[in-house]
Amino acid sequence: MDTTVFNSSESQLKLIVKDVDPTFMNSLRRTIMAEVQIPAVEKVYIAENTSVLYDDMIAHRLGLIPLKGGEILLPAEECDCGGKGCPKCESVLTLDVEAQEDSSMVYSGRLKAEGSVFPANNNILIVELNAGQKITLEAHARLGRGQEHAKWQPVSAAAVQFEPVIAIDQKKCNQCGDCVKECPKKVLAVEGKKIVITSLWDCSMCKVCEEICPSSSIKVSYNDKNSLLYIETTGSMTNDALVIAACDRILHKAADLKKSFKELPEAS
Repeated sequence: MDTTVFNSSESQLKLIVKDVDPTFMNSLRRTIMAEVQIPAVEKVYIAENTSVLYDDMIAHRLGLIPLKGGEILLPAEECDCGGKGCPKCESVLTLDVEAQEDSSMVYSGRLKAEGSVFPANNNILIVELNAGQKITLEAHARLGRGQEHAKWQPVSAAAVQFEPVIAIDQKKCNQCGDCVKECPKKVLAVEGKKIVITSLWDCSMCKVCEEICPSSSIKVSYNDKNSLLYIETTGSMTNDALVIAACDRILHKAADLKKSFKELPEAS
C-alpha cells in the first residue's frame, strides 16, 4: 500500500491510497465517521434563560458545537460511576451572560472551560439576546461516537473516490477540442497535437467527454485499487490524528475478532 497526501489544510485532507482493496477504504471512511471518539455536550443544566429560545433549543445548539480536548476523559461505559457522570468521564463548560444592549450575539467563545474540554471554534453563534436578557447554564461534555449521535461525528464530510481512468486514442483523435470545451471539471487540454489530462483526480467520471467525442477516441472508467480519501473535519481532531485514530480502531476490532475465533469451541 502506497499513500500520498494530495492536498491538506487545517480542516480538509485528500489522501491518495494505492494498491489497496476498496473494502478497506470504505471501512476506513465509515470508521472515521462512526467510531472515533470525540467529546460533545451531553447534559445541560439551565439555571436561567430569558432569551427567545426554549431551553431544549439552547441545549441542542450546545450539543452541536465541536469540542476539542478530553484526552484525560474515560468513556462513560468504562468509568467507575457506571455512566452516571463524574469528573473522570465528564468535563464541564459554563455560560453566564447578560446582554447590556439589543442584538447582543453570544458565541461559543463565551463558554468557560472548567475541565479539559473547550470549543474547537469560538465563533459559533449560540443565541441572540436583547438588553436585560440573560442565560446562565452548565454544560457537561463526555466522549462518544458518531454511531450514537451526529454530534460525535468528527467530520462534516467523508468520501472515497476511485482513481479515474481516461484512455485517449491519439491516433483516432482529430484534436477538435470538443471534449476540452464540454468537460465540466476542466481536466483536459490541448497541447500541441494531443489531448492531455491536466488534473486526473478532479475528474468526476461523468463521461461527457466520451459522449461528445465525434471520433469515439475517449473512454472513461476507473481503477478501484487506487482511491482518494477526502475528509473535512469539524475541528475536534486534526487530519492526521483522525486518520491514525481510525486505523487504530480498525486494528483493535480486528484483534477482538481474532480473539473471538480462538475462543470458539472446536468442532467435534
